[in-house]
Amino acid sequence: MQVDVKLSPGGDHFEAEADGKYAGRLELVRRHGVIIYTHTEVDPEFEGKGVGGALVRTALDAARAEDVKIVPSCSFVKAWLERHTDYADLVRNG
Repeated sequence: MQVDVKLSPGGDHFEAEADGKYAGRLELVRRHGVIIYTHTEVDPEFEGKGVGGALVRTALDAARAEDVKIVPSCSFVKAWLERHTDYADLVRNG
């Protein structure tokens, strides 16, 4: 299955498509020079198929490319970061 993730035109969420269908989204807010990831949802048809991970990885890679810190207020993003410690440097401390 091919998962494609893109930032929305308004820049307020990343959206995933899998096999040409809507598969999920990761919502974000930009505030005070950081990106806050607020909510991740995956369409039930695509749960457990890597869509959530693709959303988070793409969003974090984008934050790294922008050289900004992130705040993972979404529980899915927090759990993903615990398993992928190579992204820990992006998390804002304090």
